[in-house]
Amino acid sequence: MKRVMLLGIVCIFIFVGCGQEDDRQSAGEKTGETVAAEKQETPETGETVKAEAEQVAQGVEEKAEETAEAVKQEAGQAVDTVKEEAAETAESVAENIEETGQTAAQKTGETKASGAVGVIEMKNEAAFSQHNMGIVMFDHQAHVDEYELGCGKCHHDENNQPLNDLSYDDPVKGCMACHDKKGRPSREGSMSDQQWKQAQLAYYYGAIHENCMGCHKETSGPVGCMECHPKPE
Repeated sequence: MKRVMLLGIVCIFIFVGCGQEDDRQSAGEKTGETVAAEKQETPETGETVKAEAEQVAQGVEEKAEETAEAVKQEAGQAVDTVKEEAAETAESVAENIEETGQTAAQKTGETKASGAVGVIEMKNEAAFSQHNMGIVMFDHQAHVDEYELGCGKCHHDENNQPLNDLSYDDPVKGCMACHDKKGRPSREGSMSDQQWKQAQLAYYYGAIHENCMGCHKETSGPVGCMECHPKPE
């Protein structure tokens, strides 16, 4: 009985071992087939990836060339635009300069033709042997054109009536033609205010100061000595 049982167990082991050998052999065959299949697919996959990479590279290169060409064209257009604008600006500046020059020449010609007086140096050496204050530079043209003062504001006849109808071509007399006393007047103690005023007007000094300062007081112009007389050098 024991022999029969041992024989049966041995048979079972032999049967199981054979089955495992078959399974191992089958698994090995399948593994070999898989590896072979993968070996076959791998070259195909590599070729596909290579082809796709080449296509992508070609596409990128083409786009890069198109972009570079577009940038080049835009840069060329921008340069042309800048050149055109610069040329237009230069031409406009040249025209403005020419117009300004023509206008200045016209004004200069008009001034010379009419005898307009510009800045007058109020250095009357016939009235003063010595100047203790800086010489007044009277801008005649500014008073006429900018301040719009009429001729009669300064110029008057022997009766102190304003000469309003003067032109630059009309001869005019200076203050000293009538107010011909030289130097600076001095007040005597017995003089009234009216007498003192009349005494001052007999002098060129008194007449010119009354003329200028009288107008400045009416028009809020400068009345201080140093405002009109520059500091002597």
